[in-house]
Amino acid sequence: MSLTGTAFFWVTIGLVVAALAGLLVGWNRVPGPLPVRVVARAVMAMACQVTAVLTVLVWVNNTYGLYDSWADLLGGGNGQVRLATGRADLHQAGGAVTADVRRVRFTPLQNGVLRTTVTGPRSHITGEIDVWLPPQYDEPAYRRTAFPVVELLPGYPGTPRAWFGAMAAQRELSALIRANEVRPMILVAPKMNVLGPVDPGCADLPHGSRTSTWLGVDAPELVKQNFRVAPDAAHWAVMGYSAGAYCAVNLALHHPRTLHAAVSLSGYNAPVARLVTRHPALARANNLYLELRDARRQPDIALLMAGSEQDGNTVYAARSLLGELRHPGASRLLTVTRGGHNTRVWRAMLPTALRWIAGQMPQTVP
Repeated sequence: MSLTGTAFFWVTIGLVVAALAGLLVGWNRVPGPLPVRVVARAVMAMACQVTAVLTVLVWVNNTYGLYDSWADLLGGGNGQVRLATGRADLHQAGGAVTADVRRVRFTPLQNGVLRTTVTGPRSHITGEIDVWLPPQYDEPAYRRTAFPVVELLPGYPGTPRAWFGAMAAQRELSALIRANEVRPMILVAPKMNVLGPVDPGCADLPHGSRTSTWLGVDAPELVKQNFRVAPDAAHWAVMGYSAGAYCAVNLALHHPRTLHAAVSLSGYNAPVARLVTRHPALARANNLYLELRDARRQPDIALLMAGSEQDGNTVYAARSLLGELRHPGASRLLTVTRGGHNTRVWRAMLPTALRWIAGQMPQTVP
């Protein structure tokens, strides 16, 4: 039974009802001496509390997309598989195929989202990639159009589905397209937290997960192979919130030939994942502030740094990072006065962020 499925959620509700019914029916019917009755009633009361808390936790997980599967929650698998080398090896565990295959199969999900599971040929990481296509993609007038792309990254813990669930990015973008405020764009949300309960740090780890390569090379290449998208970096952007915000800017700094514009919603500048910070050289190479400050030639990227004044550290980090840009160009800071570190704040920032992204992209595809 799926962790995020409707069936499991209703099972937890059923457990709450059953626990309450058992409490009401059995409270005065427990046999035996007083100590036995006290213990039995305490167990029944505790069962009601536990089932209620479980239901709330499942609802929160489904709403915010914290864990997408039992393997994510329990830590099953490490996100690493061997690279397929021949035709007989195309189908890996879980139906994954290597991203160097020209066409892969996408499964339709809710909200118009398509999903596939692939193994990146460079990163050797297996993960899901969710893709949302604007309605214009299948219209005859757009049959020769190469669409711009926005890569979306969740926080930690988090899953790609959060962008199409709690964040409702597809609805926000659709509204802006209908209002002729932005061009039709494709939304791509690859799995970022490839190590389940362990933060991979958005970096290529020594002898470990190459998350930066998976997100910055393999996932974009798969999208280019399977959809009508603009191939050049000028038409590609990356946006994330919290840990995904840090990752978005880090990817733009490390992969400027793939990603040009980056949006940070309440991000930070220095790596916090233990797998990264325990290697001083790796931590320094993935420190956004130091990357920009010490670069002999800064990459040609545009940054939108956003945060809430009530989440002061993220605003300070945003100002500090923008201050290190030698040619800020279209880069800017977006702040809101109220709200903390949550999806309500980030969703409120989405329209402005999407308009800004559209403004960084050329109107024509070469």
